[in-house]
Amino acid sequence: MKHKIPYILFLFSAFVTYGQVTLAVSDVKDPKVNQRFNLTVILEINGENMEQETPLRMPDLSKFDIIGTASEQNTIVLDSKKGEVLNQMVYQVVLNPKQAGKIKFGSVLVTVNGKIYKTEPFDIYVRENEKKSSVAENSNKNSEVHLNLEIEDKVVYKNEPAIAIVRAYSKDFGNLRKVSNIHFPASKNAKIKPINLTKSVIETNGDVASQIIGKYMIFPNATGNIEISPVSATLSNATQSKKISSNPTTLNVKKLPEGMPANYKNAVGNFDWSVAKQNEDQKPELELPVTIILKIYGRGNLGDFHLPHIVNSSDYVFFKPKITSKTSANSKNIAGEITAEYLVIPKKAGPISVQFENFCYFNPEEKSYVNLGTKSVELDVKTHEQIVNGKSTIEMVNEYTNNVLETVNTPVLQTHNLKIKDKSKINWNVVLSNLGLMAALLSLFFVIKKRKVKKKMTVKKLVAPITSIAETEEIIRNNKNHHLGENINFLKILTKNKDFEHFFIAYQELNNDIKNYFSMADENSFRKFLEQHKGAKIADEYRILSEKIQIERFAPFYNDEEIEGLLETIITLYSEIIK
Repeated sequence: MKHKIPYILFLFSAFVTYGQVTLAVSDVKDPKVNQRFNLTVILEINGENMEQETPLRMPDLSKFDIIGTASEQNTIVLDSKKGEVLNQMVYQVVLNPKQAGKIKFGSVLVTVNGKIYKTEPFDIYVRENEKKSSVAENSNKNSEVHLNLEIEDKVVYKNEPAIAIVRAYSKDFGNLRKVSNIHFPASKNAKIKPINLTKSVIETNGDVASQIIGKYMIFPNATGNIEISPVSATLSNATQSKKISSNPTTLNVKKLPEGMPANYKNAVGNFDWSVAKQNEDQKPELELPVTIILKIYGRGNLGDFHLPHIVNSSDYVFFKPKITSKTSANSKNIAGEITAEYLVIPKKAGPISVQFENFCYFNPEEKSYVNLGTKSVELDVKTHEQIVNGKSTIEMVNEYTNNVLETVNTPVLQTHNLKIKDKSKINWNVVLSNLGLMAALLSLFFVIKKRKVKKKMTVKKLVAPITSIAETEEIIRNNKNHHLGENINFLKILTKNKDFEHFFIAYQELNNDIKNYFSMADENSFRKFLEQHKGAKIADEYRILSEKIQIERFAPFYNDEEIEGLLETIITLYSEIIK
């Protein structure tokens, strides 16, 4: 796409390039009176900090009938490694010239980063169209269709949804099938969402037929009498298409009553909510993420108000939530639920409480505010060592078995030659093999257990002759192994293979080994140890590395260069720590 853009712009009659901003208007070929044509405007913005501040402002189009409009926004990745992207907006308008002759098309304007950009004006030469036959003219006179915009409840509270219905009328019900391209223009004082654009059954009243061609929901964000702009549509027959419009209407929006709670966040309707840990069986571990789910369900302006946030605390950090919605619109309201998934990382071992803000809403039926209070999720956070030590013998054997089965390169058996001759026979080879494997695993477990006991006894024996605490700590550390070299080599392999998911798991194991090497039980103790024994510089570098690890680990996608930079920092920093 990057190389195609210059060729596309050659087809445009007026375009200006301002370094990072390109604004172009398409060429108009041989336009005729009462013959519609498409006009395209393209805005391209290339730059990380470039922001479009105003919509595209079209010139005077009074000499044209505006048949319809459409817009599309695209983000084109130019260089994924450098993070270069091109933001493109394509705006199309269908115009029908009202008169022949030269029509001046003025400048298209847009504001980007406080600066106004515009295209050069140009002339459009419109020719006379062929004369229509009298038969066609008479046919057009008899094919009138009228649109009517009506709001069911014209008096609502601010942010309370109102239902708008667009109905088409005609003396000839066959003309209703020719109505298409319904367009409800945006309003600065309200959000408008379509509910149903499927045409209803045609109804007749005397000699007039009518049909509902669209239902919309209006969410007013201002008070007073709000004007709702007319709805437009296209009426097409065998010879031509023309634009038809409805009547404008008004919506009376009342102020919310006095006594608004301080934590009110524009919710109007009838709601309830819940918060919970996603996986109840998960044991919260220090420095590892826990997913907490917030759900708000009910009916009202779902998706149009601010969700209650997690309260900041030194006990944990959290990231911007992933928000999903499951809603459906009926004739009166929007019902369903909004879900927010938070990633929370505990920063302290022990019991912690993840608090959420108060949630309250306004109930228009009761004409009162409803305060649902605060909610919280209680977590009993354990260190990695506590979780490992708390596992039963069976759990540890099963875990080790699973790890062995996952990591061993087991050959694939060709099973197509295998035949079962007698179902009643017991395959003793299989039975004995399984028993042997279980015996080996149990033996391995007890050997490891015995080594741990022996190591503890060795330490106890060494305590008696030692006279200094420093000497004691040195001997204990000499009897431990930090496995730094092995862990670093493993991280290098994972980085080379771009297995970044296991990279962060391996780093956590490395960090746990180093903390265990210095007999530190949790993260806070380790950071205090670094500051006291390794200096403030090392402690600060460790804190920065931990933050970068968390950011990269839970990023939407992994960056090769960032991970390689993390690996270099890990090698340098941990080499200093174990000196």
